[in-house]
Amino acid sequence: MKKYFLTLICFFLCWNLYSNTNPTISEPTLLIPSPSLPSNIICNRSNNNVDIIKFNNTYYVAWRSARVHFPDKEAVMYIISSKDFINWKFEHSFKTGSDLREPRFLVYQEKLFFYCFEGAKVMYSFDPKHIWISTVEDAGLNDSVGRGKWVDRIAPGMDGYVPWRLKIHNGKPLFSAYWGKNLYGAHQAQLRLFDSEDGIHWKPISEEPQISVTGSEEGEFEFDEAGNMWCIVRLEGEGAMLCYADKDSLATWKMYHTKKKYDSSCMFRHGKDIYLVARRNRGGNAEKAPGWMPDGIRRTVNLASYSFTPKTTALYRLNTEVKDFDWVMDLPGCGDNAFPAVVAIDENNYYVLNYTNELSNPDITWFSGQFQKTYIYYLRLSF
Repeated sequence: MKKYFLTLICFFLCWNLYSNTNPTISEPTLLIPSPSLPSNIICNRSNNNVDIIKFNNTYYVAWRSARVHFPDKEAVMYIISSKDFINWKFEHSFKTGSDLREPRFLVYQEKLFFYCFEGAKVMYSFDPKHIWISTVEDAGLNDSVGRGKWVDRIAPGMDGYVPWRLKIHNGKPLFSAYWGKNLYGAHQAQLRLFDSEDGIHWKPISEEPQISVTGSEEGEFEFDEAGNMWCIVRLEGEGAMLCYADKDSLATWKMYHTKKKYDSSCMFRHGKDIYLVARRNRGGNAEKAPGWMPDGIRRTVNLASYSFTPKTTALYRLNTEVKDFDWVMDLPGCGDNAFPAVVAIDENNYYVLNYTNELSNPDITWFSGQFQKTYIYYLRLSF
């Protein structure tokens, strides 16, 4: 009997420890479009590609609004700000007559930076041209509309690259970007890390790219408690590559292949754990084609299979033992969804932003969803 009670007590202790390590989420709240937006913002049908940052006690949100999911010459990048996530003010809008994607924020040397890339004018072409950089003076220091003057410029030497993530590590900014020319043709794969002294001029951290595997893109990275880097790389038409770099050699990545495909990945660290928010394929692994097929045909079959299955957004936790991510929970999202953005509210709470089709239709396929309206929601993730 004594042994039975000891076993029971151990069970409840273990269950309590497990339940305390798993986060909870609030109900999603519609942000874009919504009545809380400034009146001079005109949202189109496709609202996606979102990022968020907190600077000077102010939240900044940027997103792409266009007629369609695919490249659109009428695309606009909007930036809004709020101190309380309730009252939003217009900051900046950006339009070039070509498609605009991948909004990214960075705070460096007490200055706010915004990045995105200019793409094609027609919907059947990806064709990244320039990376644009916007900076603002006196960001978040007063409560007037249009707080500060935004200055736009083209990033020198970055034409053809697609920005993915910017983070500060050991006081210095790091920038992951991949070569995007001929992405769906004879793609010259190269995913690189860049660093900078001023947030404007960027140089590769090594002569050779960090990843040159065919179809490698969207290189998302985060650092563990020891300063080592973990990175997830999407492989178009296949699965993904989890990568590891020692803190003393960030230019050299060890690669571990997974058949899962983590689209639009966003990583963050909470305590000792590294988490990932990304699109999840409800149809299982991304790789369905048999291995004996020629590479090009196999990737095409995989991409077709992937396109016609339902998707959602999910939270994962890094498992360093198996060199992959463990699923934690699904987040609201269906059809064409993901491109999440995460920002800390305090030490145990985060805002998570995510774009998605109408949530009432969870079984819509990814392909079908790309032709329908998309919205941006936010929720609170609590540990």
